[in-house]
Amino acid sequence: MKTLLIAPVLLAFLVVGIHVDQGLDRYNVGVGEDVLVTLLLGNTGESSLDVSVVPGAPDGLTVLDPGVRTAKIPPGTSAYIDYPVRGESPGQYAISSQVIYTDEEGRSRHIRCGDRNGWPLIVS
Repeated sequence: MKTLLIAPVLLAFLVVGIHVDQGLDRYNVGVGEDVLVTLLLGNTGESSLDVSVVPGAPDGLTVLDPGVRTAKIPPGTSAYIDYPVRGESPGQYAISSQVIYTDEEGRSRHIRCGDRNGWPLIVS
């Protein structure tokens, strides 16, 4: 019998044109404390990318500035996008962000990414 293993969190996503790496500035906070979610977006393609990041947080966390963030990333370069999240209820939380960009063929791409280490945010 074959076994299929599916990783629950996308650590880093690399496709033609973009590399996404997400992390937190700390992984343990108290209720009411903030953590900064940072995404490193690298353009591995041959043309500039217009990238949008939609912050994401499960119930128990609040995105403090929920607006979409955007960046124009020239080929061979990277950009950082970050957003703050506040712990509202005790628990362990996986934070995922949605990254939207248009690939070199003009197709819209959507990537959902999580922490690069697979670590949850622990709110106590």
